[in-house]
Amino acid sequence: MPYEQYERDGKTVWVRSDLKGRQTEFCMCVKCARFTPEKGDRCALGQAVLTFMAQHNLDLPVWECGSFVEKAFK
Repeated sequence: MPYEQYERDGKTVWVRSDLKGRQTEFCMCVKCARFTPEKGDRCALGQAVLTFMAQHNLDLPVWECGSFVEKAFK
């Protein structure tokens, strides 16, 4: 797999080229009813993941979660 560097949030990061920009496509948090950042209300697990990502300059999809509640899409 080819990898590339790019600037994100003022920092240089590495990414697998075929996955660049696709994190939300795979992350369960985006499809979880508990994930409501527009209300400033996030589940504790999601907030811990986001905090860890910010502290370590990472982008992580969540693949499995015991607290997941599927969003009802209209």
